[in-house]
Amino acid sequence: MPQAEGLNPFADDVCAGPFGVEENRSVPGLNGDILGQLTTTIDERQSTAGRAGGQPLLLLTAPRAGYGKTHLLGRLAAAANGQVVLVPLAFRLEDTIGISAVAVRGLESMARAEASREGWTKLREACAGVCAILVRRLIENGTLPCANPEQALRVLGGDPVEVFDASGNARLIGEWVRRFEGQLRKPMTEQAMKRVPAIPAALESWVNAMLNHALDGGMSHVAVLRMLAADESNEGPVTWLRLLGLWRPVVLLVDHLDAYYRNPEAGLRIASLLLDMSEMDGVHVVLSLNQDVWQATFGHHLPSAMEDRLTASQMLLRGIGESEAVTLLRLRLQHAGIVAGKAREFTMFLDVKRYFLGRPLGSVSARTFLRHAAKQWDFFQQTLASPPAPPALIPQPPAAEGPGTLPLLTDEVPENLDGDAEAADENSIFDSTTTAQMKLMAEGLAEPTPALPQQNEVPLPLPPQNEAPQPKGAPLLTPPPVRLNGNGNHPPLPRAAVTGTAAASEAGETSAQFSPSSAGAFENLREMLGKLRQPSAPHAAAAESSNGTHDVAERLAEVMDATATPAVLAAVAAPAVPPALPAPTFTKPAPAASGPPPLPGTVAAPNAERDALLGRYEALRLQMAAEAVSLPLDFTKLADLIRLAGKRFPLVRFSEHELPGMTGRYAVCWSLQGLEIVFGLANFADGSYWRTLAGFAAGRLAELNLDAQASGLKVPKLKITTFKTDREQQSWAILQHSTAFPEVLRENVDAIHLDTQNVAALYAMQRIIKESEAGSLQATPAQVMSALARELDFFWKRVTRAG
Repeated sequence: MPQAEGLNPFADDVCAGPFGVEENRSVPGLNGDILGQLTTTIDERQSTAGRAGGQPLLLLTAPRAGYGKTHLLGRLAAAANGQVVLVPLAFRLEDTIGISAVAVRGLESMARAEASREGWTKLREACAGVCAILVRRLIENGTLPCANPEQALRVLGGDPVEVFDASGNARLIGEWVRRFEGQLRKPMTEQAMKRVPAIPAALESWVNAMLNHALDGGMSHVAVLRMLAADESNEGPVTWLRLLGLWRPVVLLVDHLDAYYRNPEAGLRIASLLLDMSEMDGVHVVLSLNQDVWQATFGHHLPSAMEDRLTASQMLLRGIGESEAVTLLRLRLQHAGIVAGKAREFTMFLDVKRYFLGRPLGSVSARTFLRHAAKQWDFFQQTLASPPAPPALIPQPPAAEGPGTLPLLTDEVPENLDGDAEAADENSIFDSTTTAQMKLMAEGLAEPTPALPQQNEVPLPLPPQNEAPQPKGAPLLTPPPVRLNGNGNHPPLPRAAVTGTAAASEAGETSAQFSPSSAGAFENLREMLGKLRQPSAPHAAAAESSNGTHDVAERLAEVMDATATPAVLAAVAAPAVPPALPAPTFTKPAPAASGPPPLPGTVAAPNAERDALLGRYEALRLQMAAEAVSLPLDFTKLADLIRLAGKRFPLVRFSEHELPGMTGRYAVCWSLQGLEIVFGLANFADGSYWRTLAGFAAGRLAELNLDAQASGLKVPKLKITTFKTDREQQSWAILQHSTAFPEVLRENVDAIHLDTQNVAALYAMQRIIKESEAGSLQATPAQVMSALARELDFFWKRVTRAG
């Protein structure tokens, strides 16, 4: 059924339980191999039921929440419909962990789950199935006379709802059972005694209660069944499961154990209980856990023999890929009743391919993608609802250009600025939808200043002295410099972002100034994105080596390599010097005390390219803000950024060391003058990692002490640096007060707190570097770092702080 108008098609991102999951609304390829293994394993165990030693427990694990464990169990329920009895189980903290809690919580979950027929639940359906199979056995052995036994056996072997429901197709048999229920109760109990080892009086109570619930339903009968299931003195829990097994094999789905996080005692009791239950005939146990709960509650906290039995049949879920995400997107839009045209527009707006660019295979959970799509849908709806910009805010091309006006910037501006140039038509570049989207993204964008002072630039004349000064607090609008080529002529202007500012012709004539507006900012962003969307090609700066810009930048990079200090770098990154002042000179000051500067050693990007990179960076930062708010800190992205920066910064000696006993996991290190940083980049719940990392740091500290004694130099300071947000604050406090860090290292641990804006900036930098490596941008990773390193000054300074 289509959703109500205005609802977000992606808002439903949590699967409450396994019942009610529809296969036609599920992505077929998502963990399809795991679903096939589960169904095949259960089928095989049904065929070998009754063998000595019981059935091994099935363990289903996911990297973390949101990877679809419960949804997969629901698909298993749909696939096995009519073949097994599914009993979902979720312990509560107040429960005493034992078999009675299993029976009671399982019975309650079945009583809440609706069946296919109105007024029926999964519990009533199971009770009807048990009663139908007992009546069938009476007919088979001749105890119950029947005029047409073959037809009766066939009907009783089918859907029990059709037998016991008042409007069912086989209701005649159900009505006959209702009329003679008093005479049937004792023979039905005798049939159950032949197959279920239980106390006769207790078994009679169970058969009566199940028959009453099958015939009439109602919560009063559920209360009676719950009381019987809690009676351990009469073996009520075991009797309940064995009676269900008369009808169909029982699959116990154990899920939602997150409340027992870091409770190894409860983990030991649960593991022991479930392994014992897997030994029961006709009972299969599927345990579903997130990896953090497994490590903190089960895992190495269990005896090795018990851990080996639990992991004998382990299956690991993975995240979704790009194709699966596209299918999920299409299914959600179709179910919500979104018209085809709007669905296509949103699909293009979301850009699934770009979302997965640079992300490790299988690292994106279904819930993460759905929440990203939900936020993008809200943004998409806002763009559709936003009124169009007033015509006055959109600059219109002049009818005729006078000698003192500058033509509008087009894709290619002729060298002769005095000639008549036709203004570019704005609608010829983007359609109306893209225009509205870009205008919304461009709000608040400011004109970026050049990353480095440029030589061979002739600034435009200053305004006349008698011109009224700008009001205090108004932004300083600097005219764009005019660059001369080797012949002293004006080269063709590059595609650059130009905000509202005064501009002059070649002869130095000035034009009237105009105030910047949101439309000018939109023109900025449109030019930036247009350049970024072009396929990778050598940069114009490298192609135009005939002028002096490239050589000057190289010489300046060499000077920066030799004089990389915060003072020099601050001067280099400052805005262009006004024309009345002399050009800046560089002298070699004292070596930097600490901290890597913004990346030197590369050719600075021209203004247009740097503007384009800044535009893409800001767009990514806005996009990553939602992920920074809603998800835990992604240490993988931070590790990528720290590795790249460590290899590029000239004042940093980068190294990686594989942690002992942890194949494929490394300690990332930065060595600076007088400081060595060991980065801790893993979830705080991973105790084994942090203990191993602390041992490595302690050994490294001992090595530094020995080296200092041998050389007579001062011992460098060593610190373990990690990162946290408000979401990780509690888990960090638990790790900090644990035994993971020896006393000698506790003062050397530096946990840097990041707010959501910091995290979004770091994620955006990591993503844009990945895009550069993939060839999606017209810039190398070194050029990206050169142009944007100062955007993360807060991060570099905090990381390299010794105290």
